[in-house]
Amino acid sequence: MSQPNYNQPYQYPNYPNVQQNNSLEHFQGSKFKEKSIIFGVIGFFFLGIVFGPLAISNARKAEALHHSATLGKVLGWVDTIASVLGLLVFLLLFLPAAFRGGH
Repeated sequence: MSQPNYNQPYQYPNYPNVQQNNSLEHFQGSKFKEKSIIFGVIGFFFLGIVFGPLAISNARKAEALHHSATLGKVLGWVDTIASVLGLLVFLLLFLPAAFRGGH
């Protein structure tokens, strides 16, 4: 029976999916990802019709640079759809009242 050799230095396991990349492309992708999330959160509370598409656009740029920006994309779509639906409800409720003269 052989004894383990404790004099060998410890080697960290090789994780193939984790990349340590400090390139400009990696930095830009992470910035687009962060901006998509920020725009998505802002659009959730204020001017979703503007910030939703900005979040979607930045998420697509991040994904083009190999960054997962699912949260920013989902928030952007939720903002955009909720804003369009809210605008339609507003127009359907208040536009007929404006044509009737408010009576």
